[in-house]
Amino acid sequence: MNLPQYISDILSSLSAAAIIAAVAWLYSRIRNFRLERSLKSAISPNGVGIEYSLAPLSAEFTIQIHNYTSSYIRVRSVVLVAEKWHMELSPKENQKLFQTPLSNEILRPKFRRTYITRGSIEDDNNPNSQILPPKTMGIWRLWPGAIGQHDWKLTHGFVVFEYGTIFGNAAMIRMKIPDSSFKLIKKCFEELNTCYRERRPLPSPGERPKA
Repeated sequence: MNLPQYISDILSSLSAAAIIAAVAWLYSRIRNFRLERSLKSAISPNGVGIEYSLAPLSAEFTIQIHNYTSSYIRVRSVVLVAEKWHMELSPKENQKLFQTPLSNEILRPKFRRTYITRGSIEDDNNPNSQILPPKTMGIWRLWPGAIGQHDWKLTHGFVVFEYGTIFGNAAMIRMKIPDSSFKLIKKCFEELNTCYRERRPLPSPGERPKA
């Protein structure tokens, strides 16, 4: 047995395995970085919904969350933070998903081929979370009783996303709602909150803030 050659073969095998592992790790890092960057556009600057009635008094506030990525993602939590309190939204009950992100891409001059990544995201029983398949959009709703509960002064908001990695596990990240989207959320919600508490009508659509 040629011991030096045997040792050399072992070292070559270990080096090859290390290179493969490094390449896989680097690919995973780049893929996760791109996916997380795409999630920054998940909350549309125009995706705010309001329903309001004085007789009988009722109100609803919703936010659209879009999955423009090619991966299955779970929206684990959506939270709006105020000066003294915070509110958590939940998926709107009995509301089907929409293909709004896909519809937007179809209308572009070029439609890029997309390979769908399923990852390790599985259904669970968390009432505040929902899985969004690639190129779909869901609606998150604030509990109606919270709208007039306080004189809310919103400061920022967070969304917690979960996605599957190429190594078979799942990653969970917290992302701050971008200012471009939060500006409209803040204006619309605080206007609704004030009108609800003071029992007065909302301004006409033409007078409402725009993105």
